[in-house]
Amino acid sequence: RGEHHRVPRCRRGRGRPGPETPEPPVYPEHPEPSEEPEPPEEPGPCSEAQQRQGDRRDNDLWDMVPLDLDSDPGTRTSSSARWTLPSGGEVRWAGLYFSGVGDPGAASARIMGPGASSYSEVAASDVRTAELPGYTAYQAFADVTSQVRAGGGGEWWVADVPGKDGVSTYAGWSLVVVLEDPSERFNQAMVLDDAAAVFHDDGVRFPLAGLLPAAVSGSVDVVAWEGDADLPGDRVLLNGSPLTPSGGDRDPDNAFASHARGGVGPPLAFGTDVVRFPARLPREPEIRLETEGDAVLAGVVAVTAPMRT
Repeated sequence: RGEHHRVPRCRRGRGRPGPETPEPPVYPEHPEPSEEPEPPEEPGPCSEAQQRQGDRRDNDLWDMVPLDLDSDPGTRTSSSARWTLPSGGEVRWAGLYFSGVGDPGAASARIMGPGASSYSEVAASDVRTAELPGYTAYQAFADVTSQVRAGGGGEWWVADVPGKDGVSTYAGWSLVVVLEDPSERFNQAMVLDDAAAVFHDDGVRFPLAGLLPAAVSGSVDVVAWEGDADLPGDRVLLNGSPLTPSGGDRDPDNAFASHARGGVGPPLAFGTDVVRFPARLPREPEIRLETEGDAVLAGVVAVTAPMRT
């Protein structure tokens, strides 16, 4: 599950309550009728973009500023995502991945699980950078298995992901959870991560050796950064064939269209993609991310498949 921490400047960043509503004005007992009611205000391009509409759905077209949706005055940025732990299920592993513009050094973020009253700071154990057109971007990783195992399923918040404001910038996060579901037998999962720029080249490969048997239905989840919804030509290939995403624009030729699976809030997550691809897995599967018009940072590939037919 994932969310983003940057929004266009046209939207107010914080989700805290505003000032108290003033008392309504006192009108004459018989006010003069107005000539004609004013038409409702038309939605602007910014609000359209956040709803996956219009023709300005790329962060390249906006001055991006922090998004802060929690009620904690101590956070600069925050957002949340939801996931469900099946009845009788158990968290086997959980990793927090976060990314943004610039080199964060010893990166850290803050995480808060369902029912918690405050955030806990987590320091990244691995930080990698890559060069995208115009700037350096990073991906950081922290093992949060103990925190997620204790908190369980529900709404999870992440705050203060390092990043920069400005035109075309982004910041976001993804919580990757490997869980045991008693109703699903003989499944296996594989999580591979990287921080590699994909831009008009041969792409980035993720070999998935050991996923047997052949010709089974599984799922491929991909975390990528800086994808633009209106720049097609980015694909997730399984042994050379493009997969169709189950969210976002649902276009196999525009796989990274700023869709954060499980994210709470507007459906367009500028520069953050957490996307699921249903797949029929061959015996020796290989995932490759490629682009033609867009530039993205490849982050995580997680594959789930049954161990027997």
